[in-house]
Amino acid sequence: MTAGSRSQAPTTTPSHSTPPQASSSRSKRGSHILSTVLFIAAIGFAVAAGYLYLQDRNAPTPRVQPTAQPGHNDLGSIVQSLKKGGIDADYGRGTGKSDQLSQPGQMITIGDDTLLVFIYNAGDQTSAAKEREADAAKIDTTTMKLTTPSGRDLRGNKAVHISQGSNVIAVLISDDDTLATKVQTVIEALP
Repeated sequence: MTAGSRSQAPTTTPSHSTPPQASSSRSKRGSHILSTVLFIAAIGFAVAAGYLYLQDRNAPTPRVQPTAQPGHNDLGSIVQSLKKGGIDADYGRGTGKSDQLSQPGQMITIGDDTLLVFIYNAGDQTSAAKEREADAAKIDTTTMKLTTPSGRDLRGNKAVHISQGSNVIAVLISDDDTLATKVQTVIEALP
């Protein structure tokens, strides 16, 4: 070899291929991450399903007023009957009394009007009906006084409408004759 000529050794370029062991390690790591993500998602769905199940189970069910036995109506059954009859009735605040009836009156409000229901539950149905009929025979709407237990006048200048049925005498304090007819229909139909 001469000084000017150089011998060149063959050059080899390094190969960038991954050894088989490293490739297998990456695919195992990827499948491990995927299975971990799916496992966490499954736990999340299980927790969500449990929460929804318990929420649905604890949801309040609508309260249904039991149907009154014939001759044993109470304030709740009367309010429900009025609502079923298309009257926007609600429980009133307080009670009332009449100078002509032996029972205390329980208040129901219908808009701006007041309905007092006098409920007769004396022992059995026959004696309750007799007591109601005896009281009804004494009613005179022109002189009837309706007051709260403290003595406040409930009547004012409004008209008084009387209806009765089953074990109830109802006194509507209202100038609305249409409402009075509806209330009378409901009260007379009480079981």
